[in-house]
Amino acid sequence: MVRMLDEGQLTAWARRLAGGDGGAGECAGAPGVPRWLAANVIRLDGHRGMMQLSNFGTMSADDPAAFEAALLRRSIGSTMLYSTLETPHTVSYDRGAPGGEDIVIVGMANQGGQRLRTATGVQALAVGRMGFMSSLGTSAVEHRGVSETTGVVVPVSALPGHRKVLARGADVFPDTPLTRAAGVAFSRMLSEWMRDPDQGVGTVAGTESTLVALVRGLFRQLPGDGEMDRASELRAEAMRVIDARHRDAGFRIEMLAAELHMSRRQLFRLFAGTDETLAARLLRRRLETARDELAATPMQDLATVASRSGFLDAAALRAQFARHVGVSPSAYRLAAASPPRLAEAMLLSDEQERSPS
Repeated sequence: MVRMLDEGQLTAWARRLAGGDGGAGECAGAPGVPRWLAANVIRLDGHRGMMQLSNFGTMSADDPAAFEAALLRRSIGSTMLYSTLETPHTVSYDRGAPGGEDIVIVGMANQGGQRLRTATGVQALAVGRMGFMSSLGTSAVEHRGVSETTGVVVPVSALPGHRKVLARGADVFPDTPLTRAAGVAFSRMLSEWMRDPDQGVGTVAGTESTLVALVRGLFRQLPGDGEMDRASELRAEAMRVIDARHRDAGFRIEMLAAELHMSRRQLFRLFAGTDETLAARLLRRRLETARDELAATPMQDLATVASRSGFLDAAALRAQFARHVGVSPSAYRLAAASPPRLAEAMLLSDEQERSPS
C-alpha cells in the first residue's frame, strides 16, 4: 500500500509542532523524521485503525481499508496534550463518554480542512482556526484531505459555568490573538514533552494548571453562556489560589481571603451550601500533591514529600493520609509503582477493552 502519511508528511508535522524546528538533525529510521516523533508516534491503519482511534465516536470513510492516522499524546495530570495526522474521514459523536467521564476536546487545525456539524448548523474549521468537541452534545467532524489537529483534552469539570455552551456538542472559537497564541502553546508544549518526558511533579502540576487556564480563557470568548455568575467566578478563583499556594504549609484560609480581597466571613459565606468546606478543599489539594510526590521517581523520604505537599512534617502527612486516603503513604507508594492509567475517555478503544474494570 502506498502511504499517504509518508516521511515527508511526518517530517512536516514535526516541524509544525516544534514551530519550524522539528529536530531534523535527530533522525531515527527514516531521513528527516526526528527521533522524538519516531519514538512516540502511534500508527493506526485500515478499518481496525479507525475502530481503535474512535474511542467514543463512530468513524466512516469512503475507503476504510485505506485509512491512516498518526497520533501523539501526552497525559498531563487530568489533561492530555495530543496531535493527530489523519487521512479523510468523518467521525460522529453521540452524547456521553465512556466510563461516565465527560470531556472536552479542544483543537486547532494546522493542515487540511475540517467541517463541524452540530444541531445549530455547519461551520468550517479552516487552517489556523480552533474549535472544540464536547461529549455533552452530539456533533460530527468531517476531515477533508490529510488533516492535522493539535490541542488538549480536559474534563468537563474543569469548565464550571460553561455547560450550556458545551451542550452544543461542537463550535469554533473566534479568531483572536488569544486563540492563535493558545494553538501555538499546545503545539510547542506537546513537542517539548515528547522530547523530554521526564519532568518533575511540580512541572506536571504547573503545566496542567496552565492548560486548564488556557482552555478557560478560550471559552470565555464564547457569548451566551450565562451560567457563571460572580459567586461562581470567585469560587473558581479561590480554587486557583489554592492550587497555586497549597504547597506552602503556612498557607491558611485567612491568607486566601486576603488574596481575594474579602473578609474571612465573606469567604466562608461564599462557600456556604457547597458540598465541601474550604479547609477540606485545601486538605484535599495537599493530599493530591502528596500522592503525586509519593509516586515520583527517584523516591523521596516522607519528610521531603510532606514539605513539598504543604504539610508541617512527616507525622502530619502520615496521619492525614491514613485518615483520608485509607492507606499509609508507604502502602500507597508501593501500589503506585504499577503503570498509571489514563482516564477511560482518553484511551484508544482497544486500550479501554484491556483496562481492568
